[in-house]
Amino acid sequence: MRSVNLIPADSRGRGGNRGPSTGMALPVYVLLGFLAAAVALVTVFVLTNNSISARTATLNNLKTEVSQEQAAMARLGEFTKFASLAQTRVSTVKAIAAARFDWHAALADLSKVVPANTTLQTVSGSVVPGAGSGGGAGALRSDITAPAFELTGCTASQNDVARLMSQLRLINGVTRVTFSNSQVSNATGSSAGSSGSTQGCGAGGPTFDVIVFFQPVANAGVAGVTSVGAVSTTTTTPGGTQ
Repeated sequence: MRSVNLIPADSRGRGGNRGPSTGMALPVYVLLGFLAAAVALVTVFVLTNNSISARTATLNNLKTEVSQEQAAMARLGEFTKFASLAQTRVSTVKAIAAARFDWHAALADLSKVVPANTTLQTVSGSVVPGAGSGGGAGALRSDITAPAFELTGCTASQNDVARLMSQLRLINGVTRVTFSNSQVSNATGSSAGSSGSTQGCGAGGPTFDVIVFFQPVANAGVAGVTSVGAVSTTTTTPGGTQ
């Protein structure tokens, strides 16, 4: 069978598929470009908005955590202040205890060194001059600002007085033993001086006034411990001694 060309002769030689003309294609491309740009802008806006929202949420979470941590620090700060205050008070108590004089040990040592034939009529202890009422050796007591015993009493002989002074130097912490006077009492049992009664001593036995000085105590005053570091405090005991 022979094929027949049904296309008119004047139309032969042109393309079979005729597209839109150039004048119509340009507005379509422009519209598509605007649509693509709009889609891109919307996409950027959505992504930026999501990023801002996520970062805002993160910031709010961080603010909440900071508030919680600050509250915890405030609570712990109270414990820190309490611990610091407790440590300061402990240090103060230790410093005061270190500044106090151990009268118990000193009296125990005194009882061990006094000879059997010696009678102590008065024993006065003070941390500094003026902190207690002493015997007849008050003038000598003011020579040294340190704890001291002021002793008055009597013994059998002057040699026993010398022996007593030698024994007193054996007491722990003693730095000096000062002799004020030693007077022989008369036959009636009263001393030839003003050192008081000779009760417990034989007739004619000498009476004595002796001061036993110890190592100085830091921060000691007439009323006791005057200060410890940066904390001021005062402690007193009966008789004006620490």
